[in-house]
Amino acid sequence: ADHAATHDVVGNGLELLVRRRAELGRLCAQPDAVRTCVEECLRCESPNQLGNRLVSVPVVIGGVHLAAGAYLTLGIGAANHDPAAFAEPERFDICRTPNPHLAFAAGAHACAGMAVARLEGRVALLRAAQRFPRMHLAGKPVRAERARFRGWKTLPVAVR
Repeated sequence: ADHAATHDVVGNGLELLVRRRAELGRLCAQPDAVRTCVEECLRCESPNQLGNRLVSVPVVIGGVHLAAGAYLTLGIGAANHDPAAFAEPERFDICRTPNPHLAFAAGAHACAGMAVARLEGRVALLRAAQRFPRMHLAGKPVRAERARFRGWKTLPVAVR
């Protein structure tokens, strides 16, 4: 496992919180919500946006027949905003439960670093919120230019 998931969980989480002041205040007032907060950050802005799989046996998905050996690209970021799976999927709610997101994939292909990313995300986001409850954007964020992963190249945040 590498550091990209942790880096992007923290950056994406900070951006979500500074743009949604009420949720930042909610996290400061309810520090025990940090676990569900990180899970919601993972759902809303999944660090891993795409997953590739090789079809091992013929299968039909959504009426489309896929032969064994076909390559399949999974839209993890899109799945995490599926209205069939999430009520109000575009709403950021740090206390959302249940939250069956797929940010780290699942099963045999689950991210090996997911426990570390979750732990470091909880520590970093809660500490930032508690220490800098009035943090705000100090310029225009710039997305990293990566298709598979979602994160920031720059995220200027000012603290008071």
